Formats: sequence, structure tokens, C-alpha cells
Amino acid sequence: MKDPRVGAVPLGLNDEQVSQKRPSDQGLLTQTVLTGTECRARNDRQTYFSMTRELVDAQFVLADQELTRRLWQEVGDRNLEMGRIINLLYRCSSHEDDSEMVEVDDAFLQLTLS
Repeated sequence: MKDPRVGAVPLGLNDEQVSQKRPSDQGLLTQTVLTGTECRARNDRQTYFSMTRELVDAQFVLADQELTRRLWQEVGDRNLEMGRIINLLYRCSSHEDDSEMVEVDDAFLQLTLS
């Protein structure tokens, strides 16, 4: 038994009004996708920053070779770009300063895109 309301035009709207609504819905979908891409980029950047900070602590502060080895192994296992992390390790004077890390990371990404 089929429900006659399925696929029907909502009450109070005609076919023309419904077709006019669809392009704006598609625009909203595009904005949602772009927002999702931006979120992934931010999360990706935060992953790089977090791994860099852990490596700074293990390698430079604690001088723990085993922890450093395991962290570098995790970098490889997660398919993170080693050059990007090395750049953050040695080009930042303060790894706690997010704005400096963003600036250094942006400069590196511009080099790799060129």
C-alpha cells in the first residue's frame, strides 16, 4: 500500500515554488561541504601541531630516544608528511605559540604547492 503523500508537493506550495527552492538547497549543501573541508583542514593542521609538540617534548626536552622513535613511527603509520613536521620542529622558536606555528606551516605549504 503506497502513501499518496510521498513525492507530493507540500501543502501550500505549487510545483514552481518547490523547483525555485532547490537551487538554494544546493547552495546550502555546497556551503556545508566547504565547511566540512575547512574542518578537515583545521583538524589536519591540529594533528601536525600536536605530533610536533609531542616530538619536541620527547626529542628535545626529555631526550627519550625510544619515545621519539615511537612517535616517528606513529607519524609514518598515520601517513603524515615528515617534511612538514621537520619544518615545524626546526623553524618554530616557540611550539606553544599557535600563531607562529600557523605562520611557519603556511609558508611551508606555500612552498609545496608552488
